[in-house]
Formats: sequence, C-alpha cells, structure tokens
Amino acid sequence: MSLTSNIKRSLVPLYQQHARKLHELTYIFFELTNECNLTCLHCGSDCIKDSGVPNLPAEKVLGVLGDIKSKNDPHKISVVLSGGEPLCYPHVFQLGRQITELEFPWGMVTNGYAWNQKRVRQAKESGMCSATVSLDGLADTHDWLRGRQGSYNKAVNAISLLIDENFLQAIDVITCANRRNLNQLEAIADKLVALGLKEWRIFTISPIGRATEFSDLFLSPSEYNHLLTTIRRLRERSDIAVRLSESGYLGKHHELDVRDQYFFCRAGISVAGVMVNGDILACPNIDRRFRQGNIHQDSFMDVWEHKYQVFRDRAWMRVGRCKDCGEWRNCQGNSFHLWNLDKNEPKLCHCRDYELIA
Repeated sequence: MSLTSNIKRSLVPLYQQHARKLHELTYIFFELTNECNLTCLHCGSDCIKDSGVPNLPAEKVLGVLGDIKSKNDPHKISVVLSGGEPLCYPHVFQLGRQITELEFPWGMVTNGYAWNQKRVRQAKESGMCSATVSLDGLADTHDWLRGRQGSYNKAVNAISLLIDENFLQAIDVITCANRRNLNQLEAIADKLVALGLKEWRIFTISPIGRATEFSDLFLSPSEYNHLLTTIRRLRERSDIAVRLSESGYLGKHHELDVRDQYFFCRAGISVAGVMVNGDILACPNIDRRFRQGNIHQDSFMDVWEHKYQVFRDRAWMRVGRCKDCGEWRNCQGNSFHLWNLDKNEPKLCHCRDYELIA
C-alpha cells in the first residue's frame, strides 16, 4: 500500500467520527409493504404475496416527510420506497407525485417483475428520479433465486424500459453474488452493457431472514476471494462502472480495489428507515429490536435528533471477537444489520470469516 493510501486510510476514522457527530440525514427508506410478487430465497424480510401485514399508510409517509422538511432542505435528502415490492403498494405513483410536490428526490428498489410501459409512464409523470433493479444471474439462476419462472425476462424488460424512456437521474442494477452465479458475472456485465446500463453494484447475501435456509447462497472463503478477483477485472472495463457494494469491512488490502470509497456503515448516521409497522429504524434489514421509536406515536425528527445513540457510538460493540481486533478503528463491528443481538457479536466478519487478513 502506498504512502498516499496509508494517509488516506488513517484519515477515514476521523471523517467518520465527524459524520457521526453531525448525523445529517441524507437518505430515508420507507418500507411501504411486506407484500411481494416473488418469493426470493434470500429475502431479508421474508416477504410473500399475501403477507397479512397492513401497509404503511401514505398519509404517514407524507407526515414524516413534512416533519423532515420543516427542519431540513428536502432537495438534499433522498427518499427510497421499498418493500416487499413497491409496485404491490396501491397507488404508489400517486404517493410518489406527492413526494415530488414536497420537493424530495425519490426512487425505488424493485425486482422489476411488474413493470410495463404504462407503469414507466406513471413513474415519469410522478417525478421519480431513480431506480434500482435486481438482476441476480442469467435466466435460470435469476429465476431460481427469485422463486418464479419468467422473472429474469421481466427484470430485463424493466431495465430496458426504464433506460429507453431516459427520464431518471440515476438507474442501476444490483446483483447478489452466490455460488450459482459466481461464474456468470462477466456474462451479466455484457448483458447490462447491451441494455445501455452504466452503473452496476454487486453484493453478497447476508445470513439473515429467509437466506439462512439455503447454503448455496453463501460463498466459501476461496469463492469470496474469487469474487473479489472478478470484480477487480470488471472494474477495468470502460463501458460500465462496477463496484462491490458490500455490506461489510474488507480490510486494508481490498477496500479501494473493489469499490470507490472505504467501508462506512451509515445506518442511523445519515440513513434512516421507517418500517411497515411504523417503527423508526435505519436500513430495513436491521434487527427490529433496535427500533428507536414509532411514527404512530413519535415525531420522526425528535427521534432522529435525540435517539440513535446506539448507532452513533459503537463502543458497546467492542466485545467478544471484536474486543481486541486490530481492525476495530476502521470496522466498528461491521454493518449494523449483521449484528447478532443475542450473541452480542457480528453474524459475519468479512476479514476473518473470508480470510481477507492474516
């Protein structure tokens, strides 16, 4: 590692400490529904077609955004509609139009299955700014992971429609790397380039939710290192920007090789979330016992300003396998959604479990 890289790396914890102190909200998720038109093997929320869980009321979403706008510049805060599948939420584009009227940029994370020309037109008219579409392999692999035949073709069609309409400020694809698609990544890249996509993020699957039942979803240390090698090679391409959007700290030898910025879990620091039942949290996959309040009883901004300390000061996490770890300063217990509250340790340590450091 060069002297310049070492200096930059040494400054990262100082920057992160400053960000925790300021805790400027820049990103908020709304888990609109637990309903979904797919049954994905890796779903962190265990969503199904008929969940029986009431949807998050649109007026509550707008109330939270009004509260946020009263104390912040809405143009600087991105709103992300998620689920479940957002298109399973009734009148989602009507809600989107109201979010636009409040002057927040907004987008959604979608599996792509329900998109057609009419919905693309509705998205455009509602002021939608961004979209993230999931594509998890070539046809057989994607359909296997998503639990529904034809879902690959639907996702590809959604990507094509959204790109061709050319109204979004940002569109990207996320791919969950696993044992079945690990050797398909080059072919997926070629497919995305052919569709006109410019931004591609690759994840691995976290050991949470429904995913824990399927061993094929998780990579061995050698497979994970193969993934890193593949991503380094993909990042040499000039026709698509590729990065590992990994939810974990990779150690000093890998961080900037496979992504553009050092790992920083921003949950509760600049990222917030409102769950389908109104719980105020951060990213949707975090253990719900970490909730900080509920929008049905609490002011979101009061909670944001006066709670979230468990996210912003992680000294309490420095126990067990993290206690004497030499990587603590840069890792801080890994991504928050990986914390096992019952065992008081991370469910996954990328550095050690994937043998990324000696």
